[in-house]
Amino acid sequence: MNESYFFEGREITKTYGPVIANYRISFGIKRKEIVGLVGDNAAGKSTLIKQIMGVEQPDEGDFYMDGKCVKITSPMVAKKLGINAVYQELAIFPHLSVVENIFAGELIANRFQILDWKAMKAKVADLLNRLRIEIPLNTLVRNLSGGKRQEVAIARALLHDVRLLLMDEPTAALSVKEREKIFQLILDLKTVHGISIILVGHNIEEVFQVVDRFIVLSRGRKIADIEKSQTSVKEIVAIIVHGGQNELSAI
Repeated sequence: MNESYFFEGREITKTYGPVIANYRISFGIKRKEIVGLVGDNAAGKSTLIKQIMGVEQPDEGDFYMDGKCVKITSPMVAKKLGINAVYQELAIFPHLSVVENIFAGELIANRFQILDWKAMKAKVADLLNRLRIEIPLNTLVRNLSGGKRQEVAIARALLHDVRLLLMDEPTAALSVKEREKIFQLILDLKTVHGISIILVGHNIEEVFQVVDRFIVLSRGRKIADIEKSQTSVKEIVAIIVHGGQNELSAI
């Protein structure tokens, strides 16, 4: 594999009975890179994301980080490695505040085992400031727009040090203005914070705005791995539609 990759998947294979979800998929992610993971329905994108996060385990193949084989046996292990995800179905709690949502499951207590809201608010305020997200800390999430809820979900994923962020359709249900803000945040995560991103999306024209490279899946196989500078929206769509018969196939 390319030595510039800090995270790799080699020969990743996952089956569910007779159904092949991923078959011998090899890929790599560079530092400070946004990769668009695209393909038609049932291409295997979500399955691959789940394996990177440790939600599912590969039947065959391995993941590598900084050249060393890593066993991602659970989301907790993934997070310890600096990998986290923001899924299309946001796991947020509408009746809780921004601070409570960002610290959900990780509340800070002092030495007397009393919740330290001052410390949590300070950490969230610093996090949102660094991400240039403007949301009052005590706001109930149910009172936020879809775009602001997405920002809260992204901030929560970045509560701890993250090197690789997986994003599944982050702008699917947003207005044009909100999508623009999220895409700018995604670009900032790369350029300002040095985070690499795997961005799953169906709208190729939108994804094309922010990615550096495309990995295209079809029927569980990787059929193309192309730098954005060497392709076009029309070409990526054609590869997906033809399902691997294009000359740019990586297999």
